[in-house]
Amino acid sequence: MKILKKDYKHGIIELIPENTDDLYGIYRILKTGDKVRASTSRRIRRKDDEGRADTGERVKLTLEVEVEELAFHGFGDNLRFKGTVIDGPDDLVSLGTYHTISLSLMEKVRIVKVNWTPMEKKVIDDIEKASMLAKLIIVTIEDNSACVALVTQFSTKIISEFSASVSRKFSDVKQHSSEMGQFFQDVLQLMQDIVKQHETQVIILAGPGFTPENFHQFIKTRDQLLFEKVSLVHVSTGGRVGLKEVLSTKLPEKIANEQRVAYETRLIDEVLKRLGQDTGTVTYGLDNVKRALDMGAIETLLISDDQISIEDLDKRRIIDEMVDNNSKMRGKTIIMSINHESGDQLSKLGGLAALLRYPLPD
Repeated sequence: MKILKKDYKHGIIELIPENTDDLYGIYRILKTGDKVRASTSRRIRRKDDEGRADTGERVKLTLEVEVEELAFHGFGDNLRFKGTVIDGPDDLVSLGTYHTISLSLMEKVRIVKVNWTPMEKKVIDDIEKASMLAKLIIVTIEDNSACVALVTQFSTKIISEFSASVSRKFSDVKQHSSEMGQFFQDVLQLMQDIVKQHETQVIILAGPGFTPENFHQFIKTRDQLLFEKVSLVHVSTGGRVGLKEVLSTKLPEKIANEQRVAYETRLIDEVLKRLGQDTGTVTYGLDNVKRALDMGAIETLLISDDQISIEDLDKRRIIDEMVDNNSKMRGKTIIMSINHESGDQLSKLGGLAALLRYPLPD
């Protein structure tokens, strides 16, 4: 997601959703009474069309509505919300009429709230950080040539393209192995430098034939930590063309999403493990978690995202205060999606759990 404007003082956020996760993020923070301005289409009937329900021209326009109902359908990349029109072209729409907007990817959305809660701000911050930190390296390698690129949510930058002088294997096996080893070492060193500079957590190694597999094993013997970040995939060619082939599969987005799910799964597994071992360094439920927070004992606060829109306003206020206070105490807060098993498990624990720095007194 691209954040264009963030002005909590005046209750305004402007952003561009770029994928399904972004739409779901917007769904998590929207509630009744929020005002949303976005592009949409509306069937406009002229005076001579009156009485003919099947006529009228569908026109694209920008409207602002006050939200009354909303629904998210992940499989269709579809976030729809219905509300009364509070601003729009006077000649095309009457204020106070109802309209349903289906948010589109890659188009600007403006959200205005009377008050942004700490939990809603946390969702926005998580999305923004994911956008900035979702960096990965793609290395395409073929025979004696390599292309290394740094990919973020908004850009693809080719860091280096180079070829090595490598003799043919059948002419001198020993020299070929030595030269390929030096070529692999040069590519590995470049990868290590990029990972260190950009704190990259994901590397995609791609190419045709056996060269990517051989380089994969080379990395394993030289840098185990780097090796664990590498996903090996086969594409039909190397170079820039191979890079485009990897990007066209949307594999980078899939891997980044899987990383987040895996991280949340490890957290809920740790909660369940500590509960099973009765370590005293985990707690769940609103009252217990609040007590742990008041004592400054929380290391990681876990909240299922269904708690953002609960109807119990008193409970929601308490949770908002907990998120705010945990941040002030330098604790981590993770809001987990109930669309994944880990978030669903947390929801069944009451939607709140905490990993503690130390056991609490009885």
